[in-house]
Amino acid sequence: MTINPPSYSAPWIDRAVAWMFRRWLLIVNGLLGIYAGLPWLSPWLKANGHPLAGEIIFRIYTPLCHQRPERSFCFCGYQVAFCHRCTSFYGGLFIAGVLFSFARRWIRPVSLRFGVFLLLPMTLDAGSHMINDILHLGWRSGGDDIGSLNFWLRIITGALAALAVLLVVYPRLDRELPAQAPLIGSPGTYEAT
Repeated sequence: MTINPPSYSAPWIDRAVAWMFRRWLLIVNGLLGIYAGLPWLSPWLKANGHPLAGEIIFRIYTPLCHQRPERSFCFCGYQVAFCHRCTSFYGGLFIAGVLFSFARRWIRPVSLRFGVFLLLPMTLDAGSHMINDILHLGWRSGGDDIGSLNFWLRIITGALAALAVLLVVYPRLDRELPAQAPLIGSPGTYEAT
């Protein structure tokens, strides 16, 4: 079965998509750098005379993270806009993505099963925290201070989850997206089986 190509001609869209496919890692690393960096900009802005701008950034992250003060870093005397685990996951994913850009030719994708294995500790840690917080069971009574067992569990499980994404997803994207770039906009692109 053949699908007719769109009747309009927009080669600039094809070129833009092909460019993004070839440079996917630069784009992802840039977006992750912004996403992982903005929560740290919030307290810096508050401490340097821009409380409204800092608060806006903080509020943008409110639906994305629980932002519990006892489970978040402080910077310049103000709370960072996301928690230890989010800091570890997104910061770790950004750092791993930058390192991947240098080592990409040697890193092969791992199995999905291994990726799930790396995600399991975070699922158990975050799940036990959530159940404990909702039901007030006292399971996680080790404290939340930096250096406590709970702190290290959040940091390590966030980093393992970032590693899972890096090892499962990034090599596959690195193989598939650049390979698809030359095909974008070609007549065979619209054929379906």
